[in-house]
Amino acid sequence: MDMQSFRILMDINALQSFGSVQSSANHQESSNLFSTMLGEVLSQSSSPNLTNNPLMYQGKNDVFMPTTLLKLQQQIEQASNSGQTTKAQHNSDYSDLIKKAAAQFNVPERLISSVIKHESNFNAGTVSRAGAQGLMQLMPGTAKFLGVKNSFDPEQNITGGTRYLKQMLDQFGGDIKLALAAYNAGPGNVKKHGGIPPFKETQNYVKKVLNTFQG
Repeated sequence: MDMQSFRILMDINALQSFGSVQSSANHQESSNLFSTMLGEVLSQSSSPNLTNNPLMYQGKNDVFMPTTLLKLQQQIEQASNSGQTTKAQHNSDYSDLIKKAAAQFNVPERLISSVIKHESNFNAGTVSRAGAQGLMQLMPGTAKFLGVKNSFDPEQNITGGTRYLKQMLDQFGGDIKLALAAYNAGPGNVKKHGGIPPFKETQNYVKKVLNTFQG
């Protein structure tokens, strides 16, 4: 193995732990990845057949890239492109569904869009740490109650989320602030505290959604 390839691998190994504290699981995963790449170098770099050599030449510089690292790079690029596509689609893909749900439940289109914006940023496949799913971030139990079988289906999610938002509006006399607070923290907490609960997350949520709705 040439010294330049070895030096590159050592740099990769060093960068894996630079600038952050990793968990033991992540550290073990990183070590395994580095060991795999090093194994490729040691076993294949001396191969006389460069056509089948997994140490593929990349770019104009004299640098060889192990196949494992090349695949990892491709996965990162694919994930990045997928995210960009999802964000670019929201203006056209969901407007008709929002309009349909708004008419069905008599809820302003802009209010629905504002909720989606701050719940998921129009990402139909997102899941929160608490387990809320899809565009309007429906919890599995809530989704089942609303008759939503697949929270990752945009139409089902928007229909179910708008139905729930309408229920909150009706329950709190059409008060948008209280309805949003109930959507975020649950109607029980709004009733318990006689208004927007003293939860920083809920208070910020109501403020942000209202700013988008009114802006």
